[in-house]
Amino acid sequence: MPFVKIQKNNTYFKRFQVKFRRRREGKTDYYQRKRLTTQRKNKYNTPKWRFVVRRTNQRIICQVVWSTISGDKVKTSADSFELKRFGVTAGLTNYASAYATGLLCARRLLSVLDEEYKAKNFKDPRCNFSKDFSLVAEATGEHVDIAELAEKKGIEYRPFTCFLDLGLARATVGNRVFAALKGAVDGGLNIPHSDSIFPKSKKEEKGTNALKERIFGSHVQKYMTAFAADKDRSGNDHQFTQWKKCLDAAKVKTVEELYKKVHAEIRKNPTKAKRTDKPIKFQRDAKNKNIVNGAKKAFRRDYKITREQRRQNVQKKIADYFAKRR
Repeated sequence: MPFVKIQKNNTYFKRFQVKFRRRREGKTDYYQRKRLTTQRKNKYNTPKWRFVVRRTNQRIICQVVWSTISGDKVKTSADSFELKRFGVTAGLTNYASAYATGLLCARRLLSVLDEEYKAKNFKDPRCNFSKDFSLVAEATGEHVDIAELAEKKGIEYRPFTCFLDLGLARATVGNRVFAALKGAVDGGLNIPHSDSIFPKSKKEEKGTNALKERIFGSHVQKYMTAFAADKDRSGNDHQFTQWKKCLDAAKVKTVEELYKKVHAEIRKNPTKAKRTDKPIKFQRDAKNKNIVNGAKKAFRRDYKITREQRRQNVQKKIADYFAKRR
């Protein structure tokens, strides 16, 4: 039998180092994260801001984050569920809602910066971010460079700069992550990006702005109109029930009118609404303390007992057992 050298011997396994937990779970791309969080040494303790966009099955989440040794800190955030306050109750994960969420996050951040500067009483012109960087009055679908626009307007200080963190999302053309980015840029944040990541019009449809149509949900409206005109699908009207309720509640006829109204409301008041719901009181059941009664339903929550109570429970079970045997 030939000699076979054992490559992974005992010494190898002693020196083997496992990957980070979130790398093992496939939740974090550390190759990307390292480059997004590492700050230059000559910046000292200046935060390196990230515009984090995450998409779930039900919502779009946008956050402005900076990293510390103890963990990530969130400066401000916005959720597509907040669009319900502005009248959007359907399609909370589509391209138009992603844009609106990015716009909401950007406008909210600039208003937060204004409040911080006023609280510190700085004698500095940088006290009106939300006014000075309202450089895009309405979404046009055209490429916008906030730094260039600010320079042309004669603004003396730089815009708030952050970098897109798209997580595990694929950087494909037309991805909804970039819709949130476009909303944040139109809202007044400086995020380096290329215009090639946005959807383009087909060659046979020259003269149309595909990005603008997506921002205002025109693609949704076109499909709804075509669906209603198709006689073969007349029995499936329930597919757009939520959209019809949404448009009726907002008192508009088309999806485009709805999103124009929403964008104007976001620019007018981006602050987060305070919660008005009352806290739920939970009480343990009088008969069984392991059961907790809430607002609408009961659920099991075991509670910790002392050593003496545990001893008494055992003695009681023994006594019950012998009582049955008699």
